[in-house]
Amino acid sequence: MKKLLLLAPLALSACNSGPSVEATNASAKEVAEKIAASGGAISLSPGRWEGTATITNMEIPGAPPELAAKMKEGFSKGNSFANCLTPEEAKKPAADFFSGDNKDCRYDHFSMANGRIDAKMQCKSGGMTVDATMVGQFSSDSFQMTMTSKSAGAPGQPMSAHTMTLKMDSRRTGECKGDEKG
Repeated sequence: MKKLLLLAPLALSACNSGPSVEATNASAKEVAEKIAASGGAISLSPGRWEGTATITNMEIPGAPPELAAKMKEGFSKGNSFANCLTPEEAKKPAADFFSGDNKDCRYDHFSMANGRIDAKMQCKSGGMTVDATMVGQFSSDSFQMTMTSKSAGAPGQPMSAHTMTLKMDSRRTGECKGDEKG
């Protein structure tokens, strides 16, 4: 899930606002293939991308109040990241670029058009189902996106139910420096 939070927005952010990619009931691989099939009309800008991911809301039913307060305090500061996207990756992103390592994710709908992203996906892992929505704006060099994930939790796993809202802002800052994480 962590990889999804850091990589998905980069993949979604760096597309231009001309052509569109639309998909329903599609795997991450199918979405990646549609983007690749656009013949470069929708492509990512290679280079160094820097940004922040800030959790603006986190609800975990059953969590002790002191734990919830500590988590909210820690998450509200934001997590900075830097990723390097090679020209090859930019032209043809791998399927896991859109859903992390989880092959059990499926998009209910996915739309990238006219500088906007709107997607809803469901991922299954460890007996838990997570529904996520992504809404935002993008250009070839920047993006802003809000992702909300919700889960009823997994049977027998206390505090696995959650609702989380994450805001991401990122921009391309130039050439890769070699100290990026991805």
